[in-house]
Amino acid sequence: MDPQPAPNSTQSNLLKPFWSSLLGPPWLASLLILAIIAAIRFFVMFSPWPLQELFFVQTVFLWASPFLFLTYAGRRKIGLADSGVTPLSILLSGVVGAASGVIFFALGMALYGHSPDNWCISIRNYLHFNEMRGLFPPLGLFAIYALPAMFLNPIAEEILFRGFIQQAFTRRFNSAVAVAVNSLLFGLIYLYLHGIWQDDRGFHIRLASAALAVFLMACIGCVFTICRILSGSLWPAIAA
Repeated sequence: MDPQPAPNSTQSNLLKPFWSSLLGPPWLASLLILAIIAAIRFFVMFSPWPLQELFFVQTVFLWASPFLFLTYAGRRKIGLADSGVTPLSILLSGVVGAASGVIFFALGMALYGHSPDNWCISIRNYLHFNEMRGLFPPLGLFAIYALPAMFLNPIAEEILFRGFIQQAFTRRFNSAVAVAVNSLLFGLIYLYLHGIWQDDRGFHIRLASAALAVFLMACIGCVFTICRILSGSLWPAIAA
């Protein structure tokens, strides 16, 4: 009997051979991509120049990243497949995601009210929401703020956190470590919106509320990961 052929590296590896040789193992490559995204977000947030367009650029980069960096098998392994996706899984994940958002909002208001320690206030101020309320009707504000947050960022972020990072760290360590890593990093990257702030005297951090916000975002990341693992696909996590 002829020996079995060796598995094709394009099919057995997450990364395409070029990127594997250049960036190293998938877990390291996923962290390098995260570092690029974090650098862009923090730079835009604290830059003296209006560079909001870079947020759209990094979103498109994350959309394209599975096709730039991953093999066909890799794209399926991170969850970009329709297996496990049912209308019920999408519906339940959406409900769970909405509940997580309500809890996140309610805790911020209950603990910190309208003070700067409330992450909801930080996000409102960053978006210049009060100023925009005088320029657009409610439906216009919904279109400007809510729709991009619902349909643009989730695809990009779930590809990176629940997709690439989760699968890469599962292969290198185990699923539990991967869940902890992707969820914690998901919480930390949002420090650019709440926790770290800047004035004429330099940079500061709201230590207690920032730590709590990171913890809550990490918990939400765990919820998204559960949606991804139970379904075997990223799409329910994106719905959440």
